[in-house]
Amino acid sequence: MWKVSTTVEKVMIMAQLAEVKAMNTGPAKNLVTIKGTKEGLTVFLNDQCSYDALTEELKEKVARDHQAFGNGPEVEVKVDVGYRFLTKEQEHQIISLLEEADPIKVKEIQTEVISREEARKEREETGITSYSQIIRSGQDIRVKGDLYLLGDVNPGGTIQATGSIFVLGTLKGTARAGIDGDLRAVVGASVMDPHQLSIAGTYFHAPERHEKKEKGPLYKEPVFAYISEREKEIAFEKTRLLYQMKRDIEKD
Repeated sequence: MWKVSTTVEKVMIMAQLAEVKAMNTGPAKNLVTIKGTKEGLTVFLNDQCSYDALTEELKEKVARDHQAFGNGPEVEVKVDVGYRFLTKEQEHQIISLLEEADPIKVKEIQTEVISREEARKEREETGITSYSQIIRSGQDIRVKGDLYLLGDVNPGGTIQATGSIFVLGTLKGTARAGIDGDLRAVVGASVMDPHQLSIAGTYFHAPERHEKKEKGPLYKEPVFAYISEREKEIAFEKTRLLYQMKRDIEKD
């Protein structure tokens, strides 16, 4: 005799029994599959069949297995639709069908497909914007994605990017990278001598150097700034080591 300790286990067992029964009474369509994971239940919906055939089987499965859910505590489920694109109306319909079994609450719908608007935003955020000019005092340039500047940033000038910033020139003004919270963003410059520098809200200030009128860059060769995972503060490294650091981050 099985001992069902949780509502999730009960749902999984009843779903498996229903599939066995379907195999004995006729060919199973298997357009709707329920699987349990450590995070809970996931409902997988076939992305190769027609939408009408999918919803028809979903209706049948919910009606047939309604007793599996009983009147127990609320069960959150994820719905994975694979490479099928759903309109908002279709999403609402699928959620409504599943939630006809009272304890079920759809937590989210996962899809491998993105809309044109989402694709446009992703392209902006991961793209590269290039400028060839000198950023003078009072100027403020802000871009989505990475910023490549061929020129200098004079004191009082500001450049900002949601991604990384690379200055092929002298950085004496302000540079803010990862302004939307990208902790992996970096700021690189051929000559690093910033008045202020920040990455994802972590700041490095060097006003005392300018107040004392100290001359010369912070380093004698091109460097980049990044957030040190250990110290959780801005650190600097030689630009020739940037490629290796990026590879280590991707491995993680």
